[in-house]
Amino acid sequence: EILAGERGAYRLTALPLIVHMPTTVHAVLAARIDRLPPEEKRLLQLAAVIGKDVPLSLLEAIADLPDERLQQSLARLQATEFLYEARLFPEIEYTFSHALTTEVAYASLLQERRRTTHARIIEAMERLYPDRLAEQASRLAHHAFRGEVWSKALTYLRQTGAEASRASLDEVLGGPESPGHFWWTGDYERAIIAAQRDLAVAADFRSFALQVTAVCRMGQAHHALGDYAQAADFFRRAITLLQGDLVSERFGMPGLPSVFSRAWLGWCLAERGEFREGLVRVEEGRQIADAADHAYTLILAQFGLGMLYLVQGDLDRARPALERGLVVARLENIPLLFPFVAGPLGLVYARAGLAREALPLLDQAVAQAVSMDLLATRALWVAGLAEAQLMEDRIDSAAGLAAQALTLAETHKERGHLAHVHRLLGDIAVRRQPVDVQSAGNSYRRALALAHELGMRPLVAHCHLGLGKLYRHTGDGVPGQEHLTIAATMYREMGMVVRNA
Repeated sequence: EILAGERGAYRLTALPLIVHMPTTVHAVLAARIDRLPPEEKRLLQLAAVIGKDVPLSLLEAIADLPDERLQQSLARLQATEFLYEARLFPEIEYTFSHALTTEVAYASLLQERRRTTHARIIEAMERLYPDRLAEQASRLAHHAFRGEVWSKALTYLRQTGAEASRASLDEVLGGPESPGHFWWTGDYERAIIAAQRDLAVAADFRSFALQVTAVCRMGQAHHALGDYAQAADFFRRAITLLQGDLVSERFGMPGLPSVFSRAWLGWCLAERGEFREGLVRVEEGRQIADAADHAYTLILAQFGLGMLYLVQGDLDRARPALERGLVVARLENIPLLFPFVAGPLGLVYARAGLAREALPLLDQAVAQAVSMDLLATRALWVAGLAEAQLMEDRIDSAAGLAAQALTLAETHKERGHLAHVHRLLGDIAVRRQPVDVQSAGNSYRRALALAHELGMRPLVAHCHLGLGKLYRHTGDGVPGQEHLTIAATMYREMGMVVRNA
């Protein structure tokens, strides 16, 4: 006996027998799966990729096994209690004995095998259930996401959506008096004051987490005001603070600040035409996000990549990054980030000549921003919607939306966004019949002056291109050629990709 005494007052009289338990239940299950014959192990792994519930017809479609051998392997997996038959009607369906078994079997597959299997499952489901695709949309979206088939993931996610609650906004932004809240609502000067307050408190109380958050919000607020150089300095400061293991810490922010700062720094540098440094930073952010495997952070990383490539004009690289970000936002139900990937992705589609894809996406981005009282960046997405309308030759609709974007940017003192809107107004005036030469010239020159002041070299080049084409249209060949030469030189020096120049 190892216990003595009375009830309620027992005491040890000897050391208890030490029972050696396996390290983890995962390890036990993994060992059991590993001991299965190769064919049965592979079948169990395929079933795990399908999910906890496994329709026989779908398993047959991806297993590439003769029917007799498939049935024998399934019988043995049932006998060993990995799977059991859960349903006979309307079709035979198996299920895993425990969710943990599904997880361990899935994890035993190499990443590339998982990805290709998910992609095969989509093809099989589309072939097997052509009349039930709407019913199967969420499962198809899941497999498309895991299979990295981004275009199909977007297709199956188009009808899904979610709204952000006030509580979730406060949790993400830091409350109604936080710099994040002021930035979100377009009050950037108050955001800077609040961030300066937080930096002072952080210094007094030695709060590293508050310091990191305040530095990131300072960068955001300066970015919104068009002060890209100062914003970049704050984001670089955040990166300097977050070295080593600190890159994987959230410090109270919804996503990793190490990735947040790199994504926003990438956008700042892109607006200034500093694409080389920007690409290094956003790629660093992507690598950190992939290692963390945290949904909110993954979206931030794809946003950073997408924005840099969008400004650079490299639509072929911007598109997959933003499509991945949008799929994660939808699949993981993170509505707060939806406008930040849907807006730029809509612009990518519009500039690639895909107005039909661009219009609904930009419309959703604007609607979501309005529903969440998001004013930061709204002018850009409204302008993007105007640009997509222009691609469809809906001149009056484009002009009306551009006027809204102009008012938003002017009201909230978003000088960088304002410069972009002036350039768009020039493009709209050029598309009128007849061309409104005076309005186009005035708009391009306003955009050019602001872009020069703010150091927005890509936009400066775009304005020179617009003026060059305008002068060429009016027959003023010499000044027109000068503007076109300046534009071409700047594009080449910055390594930009320009379509229809």
